[in-house]
Amino acid sequence: MKSPVTLPAGYRLEFWARGPGAIRIVQGEALLWQVPAFPGYVDFFSYQHREAGSVAVECQSSEAILWAYGYDPATVTETGITLWEFSEDGLTLRSKLEIEAAMRSDPARPIMHFSPPRQWMNDPNGLCRIGDTWHLFYQFHPAGTDWGPMHWGHAVSTDLFNWTHLPVFLHPEQNLWRLGASGGAFSGSAFADRDGSRMFFYTERLPAYDLFAGYREVQKLVRPGRDVLRAGSSDTVLALRPDGQGVAHDFRDPKVWWDAAAGAYRMVLGAAIHGDPAVLLYGSDSLSDWTYLGPLYRAPAHYRENGARAVECPDFFPLNGKWVMVMGFVGYTEPATGRHNLLYARIGDFRNDRFVPDADDLQVLDFGTDFYAMQSFEAEGRQIAFAWLFNWQSRKPPGSPYSGEMSLPRELGLDGSGRLVMQPVAELDSAWPVSLLNSEPDGSVLLRDAPFELRLTGSLDGTKIVATQGGALSFELSVSDDRLAVRLAEDDGKIRYEATCGSATDLRVIYDRGILEVFADNGAICGTRRSYSNIGPDRVEVTSAAQFTVSERRAVR
Repeated sequence: MKSPVTLPAGYRLEFWARGPGAIRIVQGEALLWQVPAFPGYVDFFSYQHREAGSVAVECQSSEAILWAYGYDPATVTETGITLWEFSEDGLTLRSKLEIEAAMRSDPARPIMHFSPPRQWMNDPNGLCRIGDTWHLFYQFHPAGTDWGPMHWGHAVSTDLFNWTHLPVFLHPEQNLWRLGASGGAFSGSAFADRDGSRMFFYTERLPAYDLFAGYREVQKLVRPGRDVLRAGSSDTVLALRPDGQGVAHDFRDPKVWWDAAAGAYRMVLGAAIHGDPAVLLYGSDSLSDWTYLGPLYRAPAHYRENGARAVECPDFFPLNGKWVMVMGFVGYTEPATGRHNLLYARIGDFRNDRFVPDADDLQVLDFGTDFYAMQSFEAEGRQIAFAWLFNWQSRKPPGSPYSGEMSLPRELGLDGSGRLVMQPVAELDSAWPVSLLNSEPDGSVLLRDAPFELRLTGSLDGTKIVATQGGALSFELSVSDDRLAVRLAEDDGKIRYEATCGSATDLRVIYDRGILEVFADNGAICGTRRSYSNIGPDRVEVTSAAQFTVSERRAVR
């Protein structure tokens, strides 16, 4: 394969490849750059073009190129990356608009929810707003659509819904494919110091050969350049687990803040203490040297006894005069319902480096369980959150060019009962305004290929919502005896996805090509499901004593 390409000065090409195969970039008779033979393991390559002009790209074995993109560093934050797609027929370059069009045209891809153009994505990381720009980083495997050595992908937006894809931000500290190992740049968060300097804390899982034991995780700090395009070098700031606490290997996902009361920095980490899921608290005066201050939370034995291995992605932040702790219990299966990997919240006070909860019970943040690894951040007085959407029970069918979506961005608050509440951000209505749909004579509503939303107000008991595609079930939502339940086409009944809704008189349901997000009781009850069967419903029927509307959402372009 040989294809001509015109490149501006300074243009960068970055790609991951695995042999056999080779690549050359030539200009006339001059060889500018080459990889004469790709290794038998995945490796990362980059080329920077020095002077504007036309070149020829020669690729031997297009299948060897696993993920490739190019960009002009001077304009990439506006124009985004350009995908380089290699085939035996030649090289195709896809610009930002072409990437967006290709993603929208995939009938199996949700269109309101963020997803990567290609490859695997999981946890949201490093969420922040810099000026008028929202930054979304995420766990990313550039070499395939399954989980693998972790990097940080990166995208930016001015409205939280229309995203520009940027170059990979963080790489593992060494080539894990060459070692036959997993690990890499795991989850972390953004931190803005009192002087406004921006930095990111994250976990590096060192080369690991077992997914469940024997690995080592360290905490690192990276200070990016002003353009926040490249991470640059990173420093290890916390390498050792606390002594005498029974912290075996899970020790990750830092969240850092300046604690004015203590006059010092604080960090929480997810871990397990003698097998019990736990949140650990650390302190520092310098951001580079951290001291263990003790456990902020340790789960009762019940969770360990039912499979929970550790806390993942802990979040800890002030909200409306209280402190909120959010944590996921990886591996946990709830005996009563069969739900697993649940996400919990606790509300309370944080004084003298101790968290005093207002109640003993944990609040289940999402009864659907496909909403995980939530991360939140403060921006101009608002607490905004994203979570990774993943169906732990019914994995995505093979053949898709990507895997993983984010939830709709949500704004967090506290209600009068001291519960954490979540609702889609107000920007949704500006980016994807609603248009009411009319009912058919039989009471059903016909749906088109667009995200849709139902809103119900009034008595919810006896409510039943059924969405179908060609007569086959897409999803069913019901309220009976104060229980709100959701069922998808692929559910076999072994797991019950339900919540107690009590005296709730409001219900909001948003659906987007297989993603179902439910909000009840003003956002105190939330349920998220990710389906891969019958994801294009053409009809919805609502039976309810409550008043209801059905609307579709169309993007503002």
